Amino acid sequence: MGNIPKGSCEEKPCFTIKEDDFLFSKKHEYKVQKFLGEGTFGKVAQCLNSDTMKQMAVKIVRNDLDWAGRRELAMFDQLKKLDQDKNNLVRFIEHFKHKRYVCLAFELLDIDLFTFMEKRDFEPMHVCDIQSITQQMLVALNALKSIGLVHTDIKPDNIMLVDHKLHPLRVKLIDFGLASKVSELWCGCTIQPYGYRAPEVILGLPLNEAIDMWSLGCVLAFMYLGRNLYPSQSEYDIMRFIVQMQGQPKNDLLESFFHRCTKSIKDGSSSKDRQAFSSLLKNMLNVDSEKRITPSKALQHSFISRKQFSHYSKQSQMEQSTNKVAGGRKKITIRLDFPPSSDDERTASTNYKTPAAVDSINGTTGKKNSKSSDNSLT
Repeated sequence: MGNIPKGSCEEKPCFTIKEDDFLFSKKHEYKVQKFLGEGTFGKVAQCLNSDTMKQMAVKIVRNDLDWAGRRELAMFDQLKKLDQDKNNLVRFIEHFKHKRYVCLAFELLDIDLFTFMEKRDFEPMHVCDIQSITQQMLVALNALKSIGLVHTDIKPDNIMLVDHKLHPLRVKLIDFGLASKVSELWCGCTIQPYGYRAPEVILGLPLNEAIDMWSLGCVLAFMYLGRNLYPSQSEYDIMRFIVQMQGQPKNDLLESFFHRCTKSIKDGSSSKDRQAFSSLLKNMLNVDSEKRITPSKALQHSFISRKQFSHYSKQSQMEQSTNKVAGGRKKITIRLDFPPSSDDERTASTNYKTPAAVDSINGTTGKKNSKSSDNSLT
């Protein structure tokens, strides 16, 4: 995916832009209002376009890592083939170089899915809401597949709500800094954050678009459980629990696991609703990438095509979600039977024992979380 050039911020200035500074492109002038996030490659700033008076998001790449900015720009050249709004992809506006910094300007979105869940105290989402987000992300993955691209960094942090108040659960996929052409993936490359890493990546097997489907399946589980499905401390732990839950090659632990979890997740959904969700998830998390469901087939799955969910009031659920994000707190209890992710990842966690050691363990919300330890820019 490219080698990071030698040099550090201690040896030469890598990031000197501050709030209230101005960034100049050939067409526009952007005033930096505040910084929204920071990653290995630089920062994302909320900026005001002085010409249109619209707020924008501008990714400012460190001046010693400008290759990363050029790489992402190359991916957006490919994405021009797609209707970004129709396919639920963040809208790219323009790129420019300000002094020594590569800058990429995007539409300004609301909050990422992890932050949305965090402000809800990681309370599991209703399967109907999960369906809405899943359908949009499947459309995005299907579009990427059509032009031979793989995102490689799908996680809750990179799925953003457009405006959770005005357009509840309308989402877009962001951050193509680590995206790649399928033809450029190679066996043994290190991609995808822990907890969302496909088994074929861990095992050094041939790779294709199916790795994104695995990651999206892990995101579905995160929304349903309020925490990561797989541990995120080491590849060994990930594979150990994949085998324990899903078997090698077959096992019914995943199905029984979700059955136990749903005993304490009271979202009003029926057993048929949960069975449809579980069916799609198991197809997305098929250990064999050749048998893993594709985006186009997933869009035809009964969970996505369901028009109505049992005992579900869309208005009340949306209002409930907005109230939680606004500051409401509600303690919940979830029955879990596997270890959590470590604090190396952004995820809720408690003290756990191995599945063989306990029958059930209670987890509660409001736990300490930390940012994903990967090379993507939040």
